Amino acid sequence: MRWLPWALALAPLFPPLALLAPVFLPWLKRLSPWALSLLALYVLSLLLPAGFAPEPLALPLALGRAIYAMGLVGAGVALAQGRRPGQALAPLGVGFLLLYASSFLASYWAYGDKVSEVRLSHPFHSPVGLGFIGALGVLLALYVRYPWPLRLLLGLMGGAVLLLSGSRGGMLALLLGGAGGLLHRGRGVWALGLMGLLLFAAASLDTPVAERFFQLHLSGREGLWLRAYEVFQAHPWTGVGPYVLGDYLKGTLFGECFLFPLLEAKGLACPDWLRPWGGLWTFAHNHLLQALGESGLPGALGLLLLVGGFLAGAWGEGLLFSLLLAFIGMGVTDNPFSVPSPFRGEIFFLLGGMALARGASLSRALALAGGVALVWALPFLYLATRPAPPPPALLYAAIPPGEGVGFLRFGGAEGYRVQVWLCGEKACQRLGWEWKGEEVVGFSFPQDLPPGRYRLRALLFRQHRLAQRPLYAWEWEVVR
Repeated sequence: MRWLPWALALAPLFPPLALLAPVFLPWLKRLSPWALSLLALYVLSLLLPAGFAPEPLALPLALGRAIYAMGLVGAGVALAQGRRPGQALAPLGVGFLLLYASSFLASYWAYGDKVSEVRLSHPFHSPVGLGFIGALGVLLALYVRYPWPLRLLLGLMGGAVLLLSGSRGGMLALLLGGAGGLLHRGRGVWALGLMGLLLFAAASLDTPVAERFFQLHLSGREGLWLRAYEVFQAHPWTGVGPYVLGDYLKGTLFGECFLFPLLEAKGLACPDWLRPWGGLWTFAHNHLLQALGESGLPGALGLLLLVGGFLAGAWGEGLLFSLLLAFIGMGVTDNPFSVPSPFRGEIFFLLGGMALARGASLSRALALAGGVALVWALPFLYLATRPAPPPPALLYAAIPPGEGVGFLRFGGAEGYRVQVWLCGEKACQRLGWEWKGEEVVGFSFPQDLPPGRYRLRALLFRQHRLAQRPLYAWEWEVVR
């Protein structure tokens, strides 16, 4: 298929081209029986839990995801035929250059002279996702044998996009991808050196965007983690279904429906007809929790086995292994290979198809799957080792009947963070942001709250910003 490299070069700017992925399903027959068994287990881990999930759309959505993802793997197999990985992925770097250029133009169009004060963005990428693609471009520039002017341009623009986007997840991806290169005597030293230069440049810039790289807070992700974990606890064996998890998460961080920041900066907002579908692009911001919430324990195990198999196939090939590790690093705090996406997650499955075409061993796949699980669980393992401060007490609660302003006051809550949530049948939304435990907590109910019964929840977290699980909770029923 001579047109495939052209499609790979154009897809970053024209993501709908990835919808051709199911055309490549027949290419899966070229894989070994071991690789086909691995893919079959992943598909079953999607479909079986979805058949028993509480949401009626779970099974058709799971089937759609399985067909699309397997088509992308088949496209990766097609790319790998008769080509070295660097040669097969070279057109992707050209597509990234076009995407980088369009992000600079679009950001200036949206923000004008204030563009240096805000995070670099794109009409169909968030700053976080754009920074991650910048990190992927740096890795491509290091590994692919482009002509030196093109290699230099791709590396510089990818690094600039990563720096100006303020994406800490993208920097983590470059760190893990570079470290992976060290295992195979690849360009890992160069990748880590460039990451150090980018951090040095960020430290030298006196801007809010550059300061983000040295901040430890999670930007509200702990709320999404908590909600996804609660959904998993309620449905441990089935989850609620692929994509449907967003209905349980929406309102937690960005509201019921949101668009990309650059579009919202131009005054665009979700139209009324789109608001009911806002959960489709709301994620848990951690791939392990996303899989647990969507498909329960079977889905999480299937995903881990698939990722472990991809890594096992890429073992010994510096470019593939580094790029896959970059996705895994980003998966600690985001969902970089949830598909469909603006041709970001699709790259992961393309790389996986190329890796499986090389062959792999079961023992190595299992070992690497365990390593991935450990990496994705790092925030929670860290949390478990933190000592708990003394228990607080509720001094008083003044809660109006579903409207107006409420007040809470805790005693002995120094060292805690307080969040107040209003929960309906499915989703919860945060009222305000958060308060220090020693403060009087004052919160307002939403103005457009429909009549019904709700649960008002006051949650107390440890002061450390990596703490995503509340140690204490109070709950009241509110009727409006």
